[in-house]
Amino acid sequence: MGSALLVIGLVLLAVGGFVQFDDASGFGSEQWNLPLGYLAAVLGIAAPAVAWPLPKARIWLGAELAALSVLLIVIGIASAGFRFVWARDEFELAAFEFLLLVLAVILIGTALSVRLRAGWPSRIVAYVCGTTLVGYLAVRVGTAYYDKTMCSPEDSGDCLALLGGMFWGAGAVVVCLVAIVVIEVVLWRRRRSSVMPVAR
Repeated sequence: MGSALLVIGLVLLAVGGFVQFDDASGFGSEQWNLPLGYLAAVLGIAAPAVAWPLPKARIWLGAELAALSVLLIVIGIASAGFRFVWARDEFELAAFEFLLLVLAVILIGTALSVRLRAGWPSRIVAYVCGTTLVGYLAVRVGTAYYDKTMCSPEDSGDCLALLGGMFWGAGAVVVCLVAIVVIEVVLWRRRRSSVMPVAR
C-alpha cells in the first residue's frame, strides 16, 4: 500500500508540472498545479506511515525511496534542464534527495533488524559498512555533478569539483549518523515495550 501511494504521488507530480526535463530558464514553477502538488505531498507523507507496521513493506518502500533519490541525482547530473519540484541548482532539492536516503535507510534498517533479530555487533558492522559506502558514493556523485555543472574545459584541473564532492560526502555521513540514531531509538523503544509487564 505504501508503494502504491508513492507511485500515485509521483504520477500527480508529473501531471502537475512538477517534473520537467527542459526547464533551462529556471522558471518552471509557472507550470505547477499546486493542488496536485499538495495532494502528492500528502500521499508521500502517508506512504511511510502505511508501510511502517509491516517489515516487508518497509523494506520495499525503503528500496524504492533510495532508488528514487539516486535516480534524481543521476538525471540531474545528466540533464541541465531537469527539474523535480524545486530548481535543480538550489539547495532544497539536494536536501530532499538526502532526506529520501535517510528515510530509506531508516525503513530498511529497522525492518531488517526486526526480521533478522540482529544484535548490536552485527548492527555496528552494518552501520560502518553502510556509512562508508554511502559516503564514498556521495563523494563520487558530488564530484561528477560539480565537474559537469561548475567546471569548464579551460580549468585544466584547477576546478574544485573534488572539494564539492567531499562536502557531499560529509553531508552523507551526517545523514547516516542521524539515521543510525533514529534506528537505534526505534529499536530501543521496541525492546523496552516488549519487556514491560502488562498492567492488570
